Amino acid sequence: MNSIEAITFDLDNTLWETDVSILGAERVMHDHLLEVAPAAMMADFSLEAFRATRATVVAEQPDIAHQLTVVRRETLIRWFIERGASRAEAEDLAGEGFRVFYHARQQVEPYPGTEDAIAKLASRFPLAAITNGNADLMAMPLGRHFKFSLQAEHFPAAKPDPAMFESALDRLGVPPHACLHVGDDLAHDVQGAQAVGMKAAWVNTRGREIDTGFEPDLIIRQVADLLDHL
Repeated sequence: MNSIEAITFDLDNTLWETDVSILGAERVMHDHLLEVAPAAMMADFSLEAFRATRATVVAEQPDIAHQLTVVRRETLIRWFIERGASRAEAEDLAGEGFRVFYHARQQVEPYPGTEDAIAKLASRFPLAAITNGNADLMAMPLGRHFKFSLQAEHFPAAKPDPAMFESALDRLGVPPHACLHVGDDLAHDVQGAQAVGMKAAWVNTRGREIDTGFEPDLIIRQVADLLDHL
């Protein structure tokens, strides 16, 4: 790892626990919509029912599957239209639902030791983020240590597609072999990064057995372990 000149990071389940932040944001969205939407339209609203509607939206429009902001808005619009709202009313309610969800989505709690490790790494390397999610890293306190953050919804496809990796390398101004990508997903992060010539570190926070066919350049249990290898 002596040749590394820059580091890119995945976000969800790499720097923080995604389910915690998403479920919390879902609850905030639900509670807000209970206050602003007609009661009849929210009578059968639940996380399971919402996800079922979302699955239908994605099945009908697979080209937007990686655009999580669009998917959530379209799901909310579909929900309210199916319960009698006009298109305009549904769009207004969807906008309200997404607004509070997205604000709450950013209220993440980094894994223990992560923020300190990121600060130390940022003092030695330019850092960037590459995420398939829609977390707004640069609006978070943690974002001050990063040069930029790329979201899949602004690209033609999500990881492991090479587009985001290549864009990050171009913006960082380093060759692929001099950049380490750090992430928790063997296919999206490890395989995706290695396919464009980058080094890849697998963050195995859950102590999983590695799947056959994947060979990360480095395996760590937490981001702070990078300090022992770089």
